[in-house]
Amino acid sequence: MKDKLKDISTGLIIYTLLGVMGIFLLPYASTSKENCLRVIKLYCRVVFWILKKVYNIEILVRGIVPDNNASIVCSKHQSFLDVLILLNVLPEPKFIMKSELSWVPILSTYARKIGCVNVKRSDKTRSWHALKQAITKEALNKSGQLVIYPEGTRTIPGQEVEYKKGVLVLFSSLNRPLYLVSTNAGVAWSKSGKFKENSNASINFIEKLNYSKKGDHNLNYIKSKIEEDSQKLYNEEVARD
Repeated sequence: MKDKLKDISTGLIIYTLLGVMGIFLLPYASTSKENCLRVIKLYCRVVFWILKKVYNIEILVRGIVPDNNASIVCSKHQSFLDVLILLNVLPEPKFIMKSELSWVPILSTYARKIGCVNVKRSDKTRSWHALKQAITKEALNKSGQLVIYPEGTRTIPGQEVEYKKGVLVLFSSLNRPLYLVSTNAGVAWSKSGKFKENSNASINFIEKLNYSKKGDHNLNYIKSKIEEDSQKLYNEEVARD
């Protein structure tokens, strides 16, 4: 019971901080995309500090992080924590995100400022339309990392679900590098809101793919690489217990 209350309290602090920092620093963040990203990254680092102090959770980033040239990042999604890690480590991140978040005060304001794209998961026609709009807009950009979660939702560590084709549409339409990213962040901060003490929250930039008309890298290849490495990270964390 004590641990559960601790988890609830920590979660409340983190999400309350999102609102407080978001409102207080909004005048600065609204002046430019660069300043908005500075505020977002500051929030991420504060959260990491809280997790370190309260639970001794370490944030680990492996592999070669993309530079600021235009690229696509295809990542496993287990937790709010893996979102924060990508927001902090990528130079200029923007996300394909579920449309429900567009109604969340403060968060939606910052998301629009950095160029996130809303997709309504329950409406395939509107989702494809939003994706096409994103492609048209992104084709003009020479910098920034467009992050997509191919599963479309958070999963628990060890769970595999169907990968959606949106990542392949982006990859073939934009013809820019695609980075595959694995994670075990759901161990340190689970989908249910439970935190694990003395754990490592890792993300790994596994591989950089360049588009080929030969179709060398299909959806099965992308899924197998991400899932296999995510399972490897999970097994490493379990072995530490």
